[in-house]
Amino acid sequence: MPSKWVDERDAKFILHEVLNIGETLLGKAPFADHDPDMVNMVIDAAAKFAENEIAPTYPDEVHRKPIEAVFKDGKVYAPEAYHRLWKLYAEGGWFSTADSPEVGGQGLPEVVAAACSNMFLACNQAFVMYPALTHGAAKLVEKFCSEELKAIYLNKMFDGTWGGTMCLTEPGAGSDVGALKSTAKRNPDGTYSITGTKCFISSGDHDLVANIIHPVLARIEGDPKGTKGISLFLVPKIRVKADGTLGEPNDVTTGNIESKMGIHGNSTCTLNFGENGKCIGYLMGQEQEGMKIMFHMMNEERQGVGMMGVSLATAAYRHALAYTKERIQGSNIMQKDPTVTVPIIQHPDVRRMLLKQKSIVEGIRLLCMYCYYCMDRRRAAVTEEETDKWQGIIEILTPIVKAYCTEMGMVVNDLAVQSFGGYGYCREYPVEQMMRDQKINLIYEGTNGIQALDLLGRKLGMKKGLYFMNLISEVQTSLAQIKKLDIMQEEIAIVENAVNAIVKSAMDFAGMMKTNPYVPLIAASDFLNCVGDSLLGWYHIWMASIASRKLPEATTDMDKAFYSGKIESAKFFIRRTTALVPAKCEILKKNDISAMQISEDAFAV
Repeated sequence: MPSKWVDERDAKFILHEVLNIGETLLGKAPFADHDPDMVNMVIDAAAKFAENEIAPTYPDEVHRKPIEAVFKDGKVYAPEAYHRLWKLYAEGGWFSTADSPEVGGQGLPEVVAAACSNMFLACNQAFVMYPALTHGAAKLVEKFCSEELKAIYLNKMFDGTWGGTMCLTEPGAGSDVGALKSTAKRNPDGTYSITGTKCFISSGDHDLVANIIHPVLARIEGDPKGTKGISLFLVPKIRVKADGTLGEPNDVTTGNIESKMGIHGNSTCTLNFGENGKCIGYLMGQEQEGMKIMFHMMNEERQGVGMMGVSLATAAYRHALAYTKERIQGSNIMQKDPTVTVPIIQHPDVRRMLLKQKSIVEGIRLLCMYCYYCMDRRRAAVTEEETDKWQGIIEILTPIVKAYCTEMGMVVNDLAVQSFGGYGYCREYPVEQMMRDQKINLIYEGTNGIQALDLLGRKLGMKKGLYFMNLISEVQTSLAQIKKLDIMQEEIAIVENAVNAIVKSAMDFAGMMKTNPYVPLIAASDFLNCVGDSLLGWYHIWMASIASRKLPEATTDMDKAFYSGKIESAKFFIRRTTALVPAKCEILKKNDISAMQISEDAFAV
């Protein structure tokens, strides 16, 4: 019976059959020491760890006791089950799967680490956020701290001895980071005294580790207002002595943890820095480069949040699939005897919901993993031109991965609950919690609306549109090659029409930004989703073309079912979703600014 949590088969399909990393990445610098067999060993180990160790810590049909972080007497306590998990996660080397051996990493491609992360997150996002944020903070230390600070902090973060966070948001400065009030004062010894309050800090405080390292955005006294005047500081919870041992507390206190809709196992904190004037920070990079530096972590986290959207959707779909195969209710419409009841998976509308979930999950998984694959292609590039090409495609994909994967992930979570019927709405089954957990992914690391504005207002125009057109060129070249196989010609034409529509709309919106900016700004979120629908059409054609070639050669029932499922998923998504893109684009470009014309009083009287 298929796992209710992870999809190991699809991960290997994407890595080896779609992206073909054995030919495109492995055995070549910087991945010369790795081969497909080693990758499969890592994926097998990740799937086993996810299913056997992480999944049991997520409340399911058996384990229904709430697993929550607790704030008591000024201290934060992570769920008890997470302590063993943290230790196993560290011992397994999962903190640094794709990092350099110089910092204790395995040096594997990012796309392999992403495949592992997909399985871990599907089993318990709230837990995985603790090590994920630690890794993001460690990468900032690696890139932007002095050798002296690296010697103290880096290895202990990469091996899980200490934790890490990302401290941007303040009570009065959420999406508008430039409005922050946290300050830094220069000290004679080169350190800085930090004062301020940060809120909604995921994994902000906990007892899984002895020390937590906070990258903190603050403005040095006298520096300009807005984002240009912001600097970034390394602020440990506990000060560290020159010999690497822990010293006295660093005047970082927890005000509270949030009582949230979901991800209850993760401690989302309000942190107070320097209430007693004794909080010391160390400059990361150069003064007034805080936002530029922090974006290195923010982009990593945005791609990671996209994977969170994929992962929760994966688990929800697979739970729904298992349930519909077991739940007996009603008769098959094609049967003559209405007294014979059948599993609800035999009912047409349930099958529609399941295939929609399947097609979305498989499409957004490839979208997300393709973005990580582009990072590997950038890393393996041998010319500046090639490096710039792949970096540009990553720039375009990042807001799409974050927003589209979480938006469509929520569609899957909604359909999973619906597949369970009334039981899906009850805590007897975990899909209701998966849906609550998913919602935060549409909000944090820059709301999906901000991602849409980033795509339309900034990313599409980078290098005068070259980066966007490089991505489109990859799509068009791939479709042209697949078209020669003489398969799915109708679906290929649909995808080509959709791609042409988003390209034309991008150019039209660029002109409107100068004459009637409200039209593209109102349309931004829907346009991003149109781009996503078009890209998923391409990804489905790509996967289906391989499946069509492999299906006649399949020797096992499992492989036959897998490949035929890929073909039907592609047809379903392209015919029912990608096909709508041209019409949607035309609607979005119409001069409808009613959202701006309606008065504030008219929204409700």
